[in-house]
Amino acid sequence: MSSSDIEYTVLNIEEIPCNFPAGSPLAKTLDLWRGWAGDRTAPDWRSVELYVLPSIILPQTLVVDAINGGEDFRYRFWGTNYTDHYGIDETGMLLSKSLGPSFIDATQQQLKIVMDRKVPCAFDVTIKAPRSGVVQSKINLRLPIMDTPDEVTKIMTATLFEETTIKRKSRLQEAFSDDIKRRQNDYEI
Repeated sequence: MSSSDIEYTVLNIEEIPCNFPAGSPLAKTLDLWRGWAGDRTAPDWRSVELYVLPSIILPQTLVVDAINGGEDFRYRFWGTNYTDHYGIDETGMLLSKSLGPSFIDATQQQLKIVMDRKVPCAFDVTIKAPRSGVVQSKINLRLPIMDTPDEVTKIMTATLFEETTIKRKSRLQEAFSDDIKRRQNDYEI
């Protein structure tokens, strides 16, 4: 399966402040991350307890391992809502072999910002489904994890899919289904 087989088009990426309303799922997630970090710049993986994330956030969470300082990234954890939205579980897969060139480039851009700054960053992202044109909006809160001092080794992404996207879940799944079937057939060959 090459990444050019699927064309998920990222329409917009806008970095936004990490100032979420008090008590909101992303604010709670950021507070948890700060607690895991303690007096360190970022937590190490052993300190991260995914199971305590807000119940709406956990299934919309990703964790990637940085490979060779961020040359590529491998999905360590792929939340079930991501599987529902895209129809595939990419746990263990490389980002470079992911959901198409536009998706890969947009994700790498966000991850590299976190790698460089070594602080939490948030992005408002809009993606268009192939063929159907269904638009998906989400906010990605990207959180560095440092297993080695001063080196981002993993990044956790807590995503909040916009409500309109969640309501259109069946349309999204239908829109992506042809590409998913083609991807699964490629893996079986």
